[in-house]
Amino acid sequence: MELFTTNYSNGIRISSRRVLVGVLTLALGIFSIQTPVSGGTVTYVMPTEVSNSNANFSSASASATYNQNFGYAFQTGSGTYDIDWINVGLNTSSVTTGSGSVKIALHGTNNSTAYSAVASSTAYATDTVNFTMPNTSATSFLLSLTAAQLPNISSFTMQANTSYALILYAPSVNIGMQRKTGLANGTTNGFYTVSSGFTMLDTFRNNSANYSNNASSFPTIDLAFGSNAVPEPASGVMAIIFFGGAAVRQWRKKNRKEASVSV
Repeated sequence: MELFTTNYSNGIRISSRRVLVGVLTLALGIFSIQTPVSGGTVTYVMPTEVSNSNANFSSASASATYNQNFGYAFQTGSGTYDIDWINVGLNTSSVTTGSGSVKIALHGTNNSTAYSAVASSTAYATDTVNFTMPNTSATSFLLSLTAAQLPNISSFTMQANTSYALILYAPSVNIGMQRKTGLANGTTNGFYTVSSGFTMLDTFRNNSANYSNNASSFPTIDLAFGSNAVPEPASGVMAIIFFGGAAVRQWRKKNRKEASVSV
């Protein structure tokens, strides 16, 4: 049933429901463009290109600190954000033990300058995860971690327009960190796909900024994270819905008056 219908002398028939549906369709279209969603999840940061090599990720010593790491720095958008999942691309390298563990942490950064930011000593949340891996050497595998495996990180809320570093401490076994090599200096940040207003700042190894494996190669690392909850619609989308609804109400009121006058 249509909410309200106006018939004009030229035969055009317009319903307020159709107008409202049009407004909502426009708003949802804009929202879908602003928020990349796949399978009910939102990906905040992920490498754009497939890995083509592995970097040796040496096992930790008893005195290991957060400075023995692989990671990247980023800045959040204008909202608040939770991390519900993390994916890490690893490689068995020469190991065939079949199991290991690695500490994953969300740190602050020493600055928010592109190709300069690295992890600071401030650790906001840290989780140690156990994993199994293929029993064959030189075999790539994906470590997919959920909120249940990341109780501390998933409980932490990242604040708006703030710089953070997501890092992997040195693992318990010698494995490989998957990466995409061959990228030019000063371009690495552009080879991550980001959403929800996030900005990439830097990729680093052992807390040395602007990670490079040789003079002409500045890799991305196979590290991605996101949320299971869709962020709130942007204020512009909400404004479209609000003013669209108001316009429909005014349109209905006007046409009711015109209908009463004609009678």
